Amino acid sequence: MLIEKLEKLLVSKTSFAFSRFNDGEVGGILSTNFIASRGAQIINKKLQKKLLEAINFKQKNYWIGIPCSECYPNYNKAASSFVNEYRYTTLAVNLINRNYKTTQAIFKRNFNNRDIYWVGGQDQNISKVVEQYSFNLTHQYKLPSFDSASSYEDIKDLYKEFKENSIVILSLGPLERVLVKEWFEKNNKVTYLGLGSFFDPLTRGVEYSYHKGNLKKCKICN
Repeated sequence: MLIEKLEKLLVSKTSFAFSRFNDGEVGGILSTNFIASRGAQIINKKLQKKLLEAINFKQKNYWIGIPCSECYPNYNKAASSFVNEYRYTTLAVNLINRNYKTTQAIFKRNFNNRDIYWVGGQDQNISKVVEQYSFNLTHQYKLPSFDSASSYEDIKDLYKEFKENSIVILSLGPLERVLVKEWFEKNNKVTYLGLGSFFDPLTRGVEYSYHKGNLKKCKICN
């Protein structure tokens, strides 16, 4: 499980990538024009193809999170057929849900003095994240908060700008999954964290059930 290795990877500055394929992303892979990211992204055929490539991709330390078999049995079955017993498979919610506070603590201990790039929506104010997690913000890339996938051509080559041993935090809905795969494939000297809404309480003033700790209990993922 990634959560058990997360701190070791960060402490040793071992570059890795984490991309979450939960119900929205897997639903979009299985059905064209699926609406994901709480209504912010329609997954068309082009994005669907890119997501399929990303979930099928295999590379050392490229971690793929898939849906819970208890909460989303059909999506889990589909995702499992794509990853096919891949050794770097974990739960899509492995860094949140029951592990949310643990992940926060790990990040606070290990983001300190790291060069970090932020790739997210233009509505995100990340000043509180920078302050609370004490990292060196190298650059914040601000993209559309809705239909961020429309910016793909403009940002697909950003990996060329990232410093070695830096961390790239992505919060871009389905597009972040595509970029984590493509950027790690082309520049694996950098760590890529697809974190979605993880920091939303600080960046957008929005809390979801996993932030509040009141998710429905599940023996597998929560």
